[in-house]
Amino acid sequence: MNQSSSQGLGMNFSEVREYHFGDETRFIDWNVTARYNNPHVKVFEEDREHVNVFFIDVSSSLDFGEKTRSKRRMLVELFATMMFSCAHNQDKIGAVFFSDEVVKYFEPKKGNKYVWQMLQFLIENDFVYASSDPTVAFAFFQKTRWQKYRTFLFSDLIFSNTDEVIAAFKKVKKKNHAYVVKVYDQFELRSPVSGFYQFVNAESGISSWVNGFSSNTKKEYKMLHNEINQIWISECRKANIHLSFLATDDDIFSKLNGFF
Repeated sequence: MNQSSSQGLGMNFSEVREYHFGDETRFIDWNVTARYNNPHVKVFEEDREHVNVFFIDVSSSLDFGEKTRSKRRMLVELFATMMFSCAHNQDKIGAVFFSDEVVKYFEPKKGNKYVWQMLQFLIENDFVYASSDPTVAFAFFQKTRWQKYRTFLFSDLIFSNTDEVIAAFKKVKKKNHAYVVKVYDQFELRSPVSGFYQFVNAESGISSWVNGFSSNTKKEYKMLHNEINQIWISECRKANIHLSFLATDDDIFSKLNGFF
C-alpha cells in the first residue's frame, strides 16, 4: 500500500472507505466518490514517529572535571539516557559528532543495536580535537535529506564564536523542536584556588599566568561565565529553544524528568 503524507496534520494516508455519518467532509475523496457514485473519505493514521538528531561536542574541553565525573562522562550518560528513551518510543536516532569539523555522522535509524554503535564510538575513541565549532556540523546536516526532526545540541558551549553558533543553530532548527543542554563542572563557575597559577585553555592550548589572590580576577572569572550563559538563555528564549544546564554532580534522571 502506497503512503503519502498529509501536510500539516501529522498524519499518514492509510486508506479510502465509504463515508460515515460524522466524518469530516474536508476528507472526502472526490475522485473515488465520482467513480463509485457514493461518498468516500480518506482515512489517516497518526504519524507518531520522530526523527531525533544529536549534535555531540567531542572537543578537549569536555575532558575537564574537578572530581571523578568529567564533563565527557556526563555527556556519555546524558546521550545514552536520551537515545534509549527515543529508541523505546520506536523513533529514529542519528548523531553528528563534531569538533571544529564533522568527526562522524550516523544517519538516523531505529533500534537499540544502532544506539549501541553510536555509544561505542563515543566511549571507545580518544578524541584529541583542540577546538569546537558546531556551525560546520550544522551546515553539513542541512545538506542531508532530513527536513522534519527534533535536534539536540550537547556541549559545554565553550566556543570562540558564540553569536555565530547560536545564529547557525536557529537556521538548522527551522520550525522543528530544538534542545540545548550545557554540560559544566561547578569548578568552572568559580575562580580556582588563591595563588599565582598558570591557566591553560584545553581547546586553544594557550597558557597565561593568573593572580588568584585578586578579588577582581575572581569577579571577572565569574562574570565571563554568567555573561555567556545569559546570551544563551536570552537567545534560546527568543527562538523557542529549550535550554538546560547539567552539572557533573547532578542526577541526570531528575534533571531530564519531563524533558519533552
